[in-house]
This record gives sequence, C-alpha cells and structure tokens, in this order.
Amino acid sequence: MVSIERIEEIFKEQFGELKDFEAYFSPGRVNLIGEHLDYNGGHVMPFAIDLGITAIFAPDTTQILEVFSADFNEKIQINLDNLGDVEGFNQWHLYVLACQKIMKSRKLKTRGGKIVLKSDLPLSSGLSSSAALECLILYMMAPQVYEKDRLALAIDAQRAEVEEVGVKCGIMDQYAVAFGKENSAILLDCNQLTHEYVSLDLKGYQLVVINTNFPRNLIESKYNERKSECDKALLEIQFHEPITHLAHAHVISVGAIEEDNLYYRAKHVVTEEQRVLAAFDALNLGQIDYLGNLLWQSHQSLDEDYEVAGEALNCLIHYAHKFRGCIGARMTGAGFGGCAIAIVEKSLVNRFCTYVGRKYETDQGRKADFYLVNPVDGVRRIK
Repeated sequence: MVSIERIEEIFKEQFGELKDFEAYFSPGRVNLIGEHLDYNGGHVMPFAIDLGITAIFAPDTTQILEVFSADFNEKIQINLDNLGDVEGFNQWHLYVLACQKIMKSRKLKTRGGKIVLKSDLPLSSGLSSSAALECLILYMMAPQVYEKDRLALAIDAQRAEVEEVGVKCGIMDQYAVAFGKENSAILLDCNQLTHEYVSLDLKGYQLVVINTNFPRNLIESKYNERKSECDKALLEIQFHEPITHLAHAHVISVGAIEEDNLYYRAKHVVTEEQRVLAAFDALNLGQIDYLGNLLWQSHQSLDEDYEVAGEALNCLIHYAHKFRGCIGARMTGAGFGGCAIAIVEKSLVNRFCTYVGRKYETDQGRKADFYLVNPVDGVRRIK
C-alpha cells in the first residue's frame, strides 16, 4: 500500500491546498486456482492481496470530478451532469467514466471533487488493476451504499467493464476485490454468487507472484474469443445434457464434442472445476503438497487445452518446476502474458527468485519481478 503522506504531497502538487479528505485502498487480486471458470458458471478461489491502489478524495459540492493518476501522470475532468462529453478518453480514463455511467443508470448519487490515485500494483499483469480501480471509484462515490451491499459493488463494477469498456469478463475479479478477507481465500460460486472463506494457511510455504513483464490487454487479446468458444461448446453439450453452464457438464458429455478446439476448451473448464473443489478440500485438511500438485495440473491444462499461457509464462513455470523448494506453480489471471503464482518453501524464497529470475532473463531477454503477497481485506476506507 502506498503511504497516504506520499499521496498528500502529490495532491498538493496537482490541486493545491488540501484540507478535509477521505482515504481509500482497493486491493488487487490473485486467483489461487480456477482460471476462466467465472464466465462459465464454475467455482474459483481468488484472494485480495496487499498490493493495490490507494487514493485520496477531497469531495466538494460541484458536479465536476477531477481525477489525477500518479502512475500515468495524467489528469481527467468529468462533468457528472454530462457524462457523454468525454473527448480524448482512453485506457484508465474509461474505467473511471464507466463507473459514473453505471451509478447514473442505477440513479445513485455521485460526488464531485478531486481525486489522486497511486498504485503499487503492476499494471497489465493479470492482478486485476482494472477491477481494483472500478471497485475503488464506485466505493469512493457512495461508501454508505456499497459498504452495506458489497455484492452490488461487485456486480456494478463488472457491469462497468462489460457494458461500458467492452471486456466480456466474469465477476471473479470484482468479487474478490469487494469481498477480500485477511488471511483467507474465497471459494466463489460464480453461478449462485455465493462464497465460503477458507484459511490460506500454507504452513511453511510462501505465496510468490511472478510478473513476466510481458504486458497483456484483455480487449485486444483472445479473451473474448475464448468466451465465444465456451458458449459454442455449451450449445453442443446441451444436446446431450440439460445444463446452463459449461462448468456443470459431465466429462462424458464433453467427449461428444466433435470440433477439436471446442472439445479442449470444454475439457479445461470441466477438469478445472474439479481441481478447484479439490483445492478447497486440500486447504481445509492442511494438505499443502496436494494443493501444489493441483496448481501444476491447472497450468498444464491452461497451456495445452485452453491455450492461454504463452512462451513467457511457460518459461517461468518450467524453471519453477525445476526448483526443488517450489511445490506448485501456475499462470494466474486471463493469461496472454501477465503473472504466475508459486508456492515456495519460506526458507528458500530468495534462492527461488534468484534462480528463476536469472533463467527467465536469459531465455526471454527481459526481467521478471517477484512479489511476496498476503491475503487482505477488500476495498475499504482507511484512516
């Protein structure tokens, strides 16, 4: 988390005097296991992390919202009475604007004022910087509404991304940012929108996030293509089995799909659903070695059946697998670049980072960044 004192300095540089203000933190998220299941009605197991976006908001009585991103060194101005007049908006601007439009559609009152955003979350890495921003903007605009109804927060944030930005995402990222809980992962049923918490006690192991620094852009990637393929696979299976979501299919029904691409996409979804439920049991029983094995299996499926890993992520996982103190690793997020997650023996973490980092740089010609992450509470106001 970025210090409030640092953001106060930035605020004064951009807007001048700072008197009364509110401070907020919105975390990124890591999905422990269950990739590409949220839009297929399955279970996923994300957790909010202690990297995210910190913000200062100085509200006023106007209908003008000014937002400065310290990470992009850009400032935007939004007229809350005329949300259509936004020439030159792109990238992070769109997410801020999308949230205002969703609130307006729900007839929720927004607030004018000045905002400064500063993140320690690597952008375009698969750690859900977009969901963190969406949930943050919505929560800041109406904390009294969204603190009482975090499900509405997750749904509204997802609507902003799907309806206004154009990414056909599931709800996992926004749900994790809204419902994160310290020291816990979330077993989320993406069909019912219900969840259970499970203690993320890894005994003598540490979660390590590895950023490939190979940037990804969901809008320009094959993410929407995978979503379409899953929809087609579901239609074929429905001739044999009365289901509404691909994750609920029986493996025998998957075998009846004739087109290779659709078969392999469905195979990943159905087997990944089984792995998520097994991982939940493994954590409850303290079987961390078994959990690690499930992560290896998940990555193999994402690479071979779903085809979303790519060379950079596969390189990281290859060398993680060679390191004896690493009991499990997989890509996390939508893929096409971004991050991987590994479970590493605590006493060997530094050695692991050095070994994998050197091998990756030699093979890929770029450096990887390593982050030791811990589960934290979801988006919140801070003192």
